[in-house]
Amino acid sequence: MDVAIRRMRPEDISQIIEIEHEAFSPGWVGTQFRRELSSRRCRFLVAYLTGDDETAAPEYTSENDEAVDSSMWTRMVRGVKSVFGAPDASGTDAIAGYVGIWFQGDQAHITEIAVRESMRGRGIGELLLIGTVRAAYEQGLEEVTLEARVSNFIAQRLYDKYGFNEVGIRKNYYADNREDAVIMTTDLIHTREYRNKFTGLQDRFFERYGRVEIEI
Repeated sequence: MDVAIRRMRPEDISQIIEIEHEAFSPGWVGTQFRRELSSRRCRFLVAYLTGDDETAAPEYTSENDEAVDSSMWTRMVRGVKSVFGAPDASGTDAIAGYVGIWFQGDQAHITEIAVRESMRGRGIGELLLIGTVRAAYEQGLEEVTLEARVSNFIAQRLYDKYGFNEVGIRKNYYADNREDAVIMTTDLIHTREYRNKFTGLQDRFFERYGRVEIEI
């Protein structure tokens, strides 16, 4: 998998805004990324394209078991790099997706998670979720929580896979259509049961897509 995870940098913001606009409805209130980058209570992680090994296709998509054609993967990666720029001497990376995390009390709260449309279905959303849980461990937090649209069953299946449980509903949460949000929260992540579950899921992800560098 020709993708890695690191913290967001100021030079990433223009690409992140593009992904945000692409992923969320016109009614979405844009995030003040530059301001929040300076907050110790907030962390943004980005998935970015690395290296020149463009033929390293993942064996499966993250949402089903259909094989991914390696030539399609190569064309897709080349297309993203040609439009958004491959890593260069200036340190600019092609950003595939990002996640925003707020550290609140004993929780890591995922505020938003988005993947560039042309890169979806390649495991990047799952990789960003793995990075989030690892950031929660690094901060010594007890839980990871988030809101998801009640209609977004694909996202809810991924969160359920990583031990998120439905704990409530926020009525009329989304401004664009007044849709409810389901609140999903993990069990305590420092228990042996959850650690074993997370480690197993992470290992299976790496077996499927290859080892990925994750800097949190």
